[in-house]
Amino acid sequence: MVWANRVAFSLVLVVGFITTGVSQSSVRAESGVLDARHWNFQKRLPLSGYWTFHEGQLLSPDQADTLGGITQFFPAIWNEGDDDKQRIEYGTYVLHVLLPDSIQKLGLEIPQLYNSYILWVNGLKVASSGTVSNTSETTQPKWVHQTVTFSHAEDTLVMVLQIANFHHHKGGSKAPILLGSAEGITKHLSRSVTINVIEAIILFLAGITFLTIYFVKKKRVILYFALLSLTWAVRCLFSNLYPVVVFFPDIDWQFLVKTEYLTLYCAVLWAILFLHHLINQLSHAALTYIIVTLNILFILYTLFTPVVMFSQWLSLYLAVAGVVILYGGYLIVRALLAEHVGSWFLMGSILTGVIIFGYDILAYNTTFNYNYIFLSTGYLVIFLLTAMALLFHLGILKSKFQNKDVLTYEDFFQKNGK
Repeated sequence: MVWANRVAFSLVLVVGFITTGVSQSSVRAESGVLDARHWNFQKRLPLSGYWTFHEGQLLSPDQADTLGGITQFFPAIWNEGDDDKQRIEYGTYVLHVLLPDSIQKLGLEIPQLYNSYILWVNGLKVASSGTVSNTSETTQPKWVHQTVTFSHAEDTLVMVLQIANFHHHKGGSKAPILLGSAEGITKHLSRSVTINVIEAIILFLAGITFLTIYFVKKKRVILYFALLSLTWAVRCLFSNLYPVVVFFPDIDWQFLVKTEYLTLYCAVLWAILFLHHLINQLSHAALTYIIVTLNILFILYTLFTPVVMFSQWLSLYLAVAGVVILYGGYLIVRALLAEHVGSWFLMGSILTGVIIFGYDILAYNTTFNYNYIFLSTGYLVIFLLTAMALLFHLGILKSKFQNKDVLTYEDFFQKNGK
């Protein structure tokens, strides 16, 4: 069947893209030492593996290099999966990286850590975010995805990383620090942030355009798509790489985190309402409004509680998002079984959404490494396909194959809903 071949081909491309973008290095730290003497530093090296860890201690480089600690895998999220264990609120990691003689200028890409940190390399402070301390009152959280470059003369990097967290449910790090050539590291992050910002601009313009169309057509399905586009445009700036911090370095951390969570809840809210009004002959009203109610409850809870409280319920919320993904998949199956030509815009959008959003959830909840370019591209494809489907549905776009190859939803439901 033609549609089956298309789906199979698309999935092969997607899996290939993901595999290429997030392939993991076989070089790994053991007992606090990572041997990178044979690594090609034109590629970024994840500093993953077993670092030396000093739990409940904030040690200077001199102290950390002389005192013994335990070996613990990094990156790792603190305070998850073991309610009986005492909560970790701060600690110090140490890693020795063995380098080839030919490398003189290196760079580090440091992701958002939970929730403040200081990083030293060979005794020199190279990066920090927020204020690290051993009390809640004196610790200041801050999220920033940044790069730093430095020169070195030694054949070993001694990295000392202090992390402190009192203000979020999570602690530690969910993504590895990346080491590479200074030029390669800075170019990669700059390219990723640029694509993220472009994604936000495109979605903002799409949202404004469809909002204008709504005032003419007065159809709620258009309004929900416009709100979804505008919400995701904001989310592009307040999640993953947090580009908003580049433009507003002193942005309030509580506001940043609340915006990240609220845009997720609102996006799912608009998406389920959009689907319901677009294909209401296949949609189940009861399930739709249960999901709507749950999202409203999460929105209210996030608005009126501190980060340390509402952040602990994100895993529960992702179950709600999972229901939406399964629901979208259910609609795909029903539409595919109808084998109605021309329905590929909406089908492709929902299928891509299942893949991309599932990937996003996986990367957020594990130490699975993000491919930010893949994410931004994927989300743009979702909105482009959905916008095309909506424009054809509204009759705003016409095609010479309109009656043959472009699905008219009214005809679809009349022919298949009996």
